[in-house]
Amino acid sequence: MCFSFEASIVTFIISWSISLYLLNKGLAKKQRQNIIFLMIFSSMQLLDAILWYIKMKKNSINYFITFFMIPFVLNLQIFYNIFIINEVRNKFLAFIMLISFLFGNHIRYLLGGDSKYSFPSKNMFSSPIWGSEYHIISMIVFIYLITYGRIGFFGEKLMFSIIISTSFLFSFILSGGYGSIWCALANILAFYYLYKYR
Repeated sequence: MCFSFEASIVTFIISWSISLYLLNKGLAKKQRQNIIFLMIFSSMQLLDAILWYIKMKKNSINYFITFFMIPFVLNLQIFYNIFIINEVRNKFLAFIMLISFLFGNHIRYLLGGDSKYSFPSKNMFSSPIWGSEYHIISMIVFIYLITYGRIGFFGEKLMFSIIISTSFLFSFILSGGYGSIWCALANILAFYYLYKYR
C-alpha cells in the first residue's frame, strides 16, 4: 500500500532494478536470498500500482488482484522466509502453508465477510486497503513469519529490526491500512542492500 500510482510503480522499478543489479554481483547464498525476498516483497507495489491505476473500482481486475494475487504474494513472502531462507523442515507447517496458499483468502472471506475488492483507506493518502483492514493479531503473526530468523540486536539483523519496526509504527500512526508505507520500506531495504552488498 503506497501513497500514489507514481510512488508504487517507481518503488517497484527501483527495488527490482537494484535487486537485478545486485544479483549479478556474485553474492553469497544468504545475500542472494535476501535480494530475492526483497523482490517478492516489492512485487506488492506492482499490484498496488494496478489498484491505483484503475482507481480501485470494483471490477474484475480489482477482484483478481485483491482476492488472488495479493494473498499469493503475501503468502509467498512467508513461504520464502520460512522454508528457503531459514530452511525450516516441518511437515505440519508446510501443510498449513499449502492450505493458506490454496484457500486462505476464501476462508477469510467466508468467515469474516471481508470485501473481495480493495478500496481507499481513510488516511490522508487514501492508500488501498487490500480487501479488509487486517486485525492487529494477524499483522503481528505476519510480521513474525516474514522476519523469523532475520531480526536481532547486531549487524544486519539490527538494521532489519529497525526498518520493520519503524515502518509498521508509522503505518499505525497513518491509520487506515497497516501497509501504508510498504513502498518506503521496500525502497529503504533496496538502498540498504545496495550499500551493504555492492
